[in-house]
Amino acid sequence: MSLTEFRWMPHHEGAVPPAGQGKRISTYNIALEGWRRGLQLKFYRLIQGESELKVRYSLSDGEKTHHFSLSMGDRVTDEAFDICANKEYTKQYLEREDVPVPKGRMFEKDVSLEEIKSYAEQIGFPLVVKPTDGNAGKGVFANIEGLEELANIVDYVRNDLEFNDIIVETYVAGDEFRIVVIEDQVLGAMKRRPASVVGDGKHTITQLIRMQNEIRKMNPHLTSRLIKVDREVLDLLKRSGHTLKSVPEEGERIYLREKSNLSAGGEAIDVTDELTDELKQIAIDAGKAIPGLTHYGVDMIVNQEKNTGVILEVNARPGLGGHLFPMEGTPRDLAKDIITYYFPHTEHVERSYLFFDFDSVLDALQKRQVNSVELESTPTGKLYGKRFIVSGEVQGVGYRAWVRRQALVRDLHGYAENLDDGTVEVVVMGTDEDIVNDFKFVCYNGSKRSEVKDVEEYEWTKPVKISFEIIRPEKNMSVDDIRKLQYEIEQLEEQKQKLIERHERLINRRTWRYTEPFRKATKKLLRK
Repeated sequence: MSLTEFRWMPHHEGAVPPAGQGKRISTYNIALEGWRRGLQLKFYRLIQGESELKVRYSLSDGEKTHHFSLSMGDRVTDEAFDICANKEYTKQYLEREDVPVPKGRMFEKDVSLEEIKSYAEQIGFPLVVKPTDGNAGKGVFANIEGLEELANIVDYVRNDLEFNDIIVETYVAGDEFRIVVIEDQVLGAMKRRPASVVGDGKHTITQLIRMQNEIRKMNPHLTSRLIKVDREVLDLLKRSGHTLKSVPEEGERIYLREKSNLSAGGEAIDVTDELTDELKQIAIDAGKAIPGLTHYGVDMIVNQEKNTGVILEVNARPGLGGHLFPMEGTPRDLAKDIITYYFPHTEHVERSYLFFDFDSVLDALQKRQVNSVELESTPTGKLYGKRFIVSGEVQGVGYRAWVRRQALVRDLHGYAENLDDGTVEVVVMGTDEDIVNDFKFVCYNGSKRSEVKDVEEYEWTKPVKISFEIIRPEKNMSVDDIRKLQYEIEQLEEQKQKLIERHERLINRRTWRYTEPFRKATKKLLRK
């Protein structure tokens, strides 16, 4: 199997801490870009839900301040946000301006199933059913082929998922693109490919999924968005004549889901250079149709052969992670574009390669220790970096703590870490080139109990966390421990598969189907 590796942009490599990954990747990267340009950055707790921390942030140049929510800044109006939050309202605004959208209409909770079925026959199959206020693809079902399937899905979305209003519209075949726009400029486009694996003629689909998940864990946008085996995956495999134990041929792509949501195992592929002027104009026209929408993302189904597209959704807060960290293609620095849009006078400020401890910021807000956290401004201007490998009697003698003190008094940033071969790695970065270069001689001096024999010097051009830290060793697992853990995981996967198969056999029995009305009635009573 050809393993896909995403490409880091140099200023991002190693600079995305755990708290800045996954769902907060837009927040962290926009905030980081502004902070790196010398803007004043503040994080604050606006809403505290029962289980989720809502974090907002502001950036200021001392004269003007802008507030942000995820990837949305305050130049997007509340009216625009409310329109985009409702798929039916969005569609109405787009239709008024002749922006192409799929044919369809909304049905409120009290509309009968028979009326929905009658409308479906009128516009024709295949169809899509989706809630008016869903997100991340929840409750969206595409390519519905018949009335019975439609009835089951409508019942599920209304009663099980508890969405009040739904949209039924024509299914449009093509590739799904997410396009990000600021006013009249298209910044980037990505194609979302449904969860899939590529065969190598050796490994089973279960093993290929595990291997693909290991790749996803290395991508800061996908670390928690792994491919999970569930009923949808098993159904799709069955329809394609496969099981989890199948061994696909080399180069054969096996799709595991129909929906392409990244949260469900999908992959982001950069297609910015494939956009034609006509497709770009459709995306731009969609934003112009909604008052107060200055920057946004659109989900568009594209027929590349016909050079046409229809708008599915408009997002006032488009996720930037797939553009910043695509699994395939060129990363697009959208955070840079957004900061330039809000603070155009900072466009040519040299970006710092320092980054801040976002984990500590969120921890303080989460524990309600503070209501806001304002970060120390980053030093602007050109930064110089060096990496030193110090050998001799330098471990267990207070050497790293001594180096840290020396770095801090010289306004240097970086870290010191004990290496397995008995040496100490020291990385320093600062704005004064002479001080950075001279730190090699500081390393030679060492603490009172140390004895330095040699210091090797290398250039350092990667990002460094602000301040200076001592990196503590993590507890390493032995090879036997790793093998044992892998074996236990494989056993759990096999047990999970057996339980899923037993569940499939159960729900296909006649008794299960006959008792379905009773189960639904019981569920409604429990809900009340």
